[in-house]
Amino acid sequence: MSKTQLAVVGIFGFAVLTAGAAAAQDNPWNGFYIGANVGGSKADTHMKIKAASGNGTVIMPPGDAALINSIGSTKDNDTGFSGGLQGGYNYQVDSWVFGLETDVGFYDMGQSRSKSFQSPLLITPPITFTIQQKIKTDWIWTLRPRIGYATDSFMIYGTAGVAVSEIKLSTSYSDTRATPITASNSESDTKTGWTAGLGGAYALNPNTSIRGEWLYTNLGTVKSQTTVGSNYATLSSEADTRGNLIRVGLDYRF
Repeated sequence: MSKTQLAVVGIFGFAVLTAGAAAAQDNPWNGFYIGANVGGSKADTHMKIKAASGNGTVIMPPGDAALINSIGSTKDNDTGFSGGLQGGYNYQVDSWVFGLETDVGFYDMGQSRSKSFQSPLLITPPITFTIQQKIKTDWIWTLRPRIGYATDSFMIYGTAGVAVSEIKLSTSYSDTRATPITASNSESDTKTGWTAGLGGAYALNPNTSIRGEWLYTNLGTVKSQTTVGSNYATLSSEADTRGNLIRVGLDYRF
């Protein structure tokens, strides 16, 4: 998300938080609230890897590099757990509810894969090599304007804004040579992306409400490069990090 878009979100949020300071509190939506949520995450990630022979004394045979490059892109839809805390402010005008919400929580989204190949080199015993990749994130923070439509105790809403998470990408290589060639690399990158979704809420009383919510997050692409052995080969690893959050929550307005 660009600096201009971040500024728009910030200006919108400031306006929402200040415009309703004197709003009437005769409905279940006006005012500040805090709450907690729990649910599940479903990954929508893609992994890619490319190999190139190095320029050392011993280099990866082109046939071995071609086998690694044949892996291509792999998509994953693993599920995990999510849960955390949220807080925000709502300002109601007739049936319309305008708000700003932030949340932080556990976000178990990731993908891993392992591929083994037998080298086409005609030697005895044959050489087998294994490539492993893993991407993982453990937490997520979002800041999102919300626009809802309320009828008595019910409200439906749409939301979109900024999402931030730390993405960890790991890559490793190992083979079965008499003197094995191995390499491993792990890099972390805090990524800023976007999130958007839909939700619905029901007021149990003037201060307490329950909700159900779906959010789609796109945190962009993470990349890493690994040198295998003494310039034996270079592995370029890449992963697109997207996912879904489906969760329920409880809010308390004060």
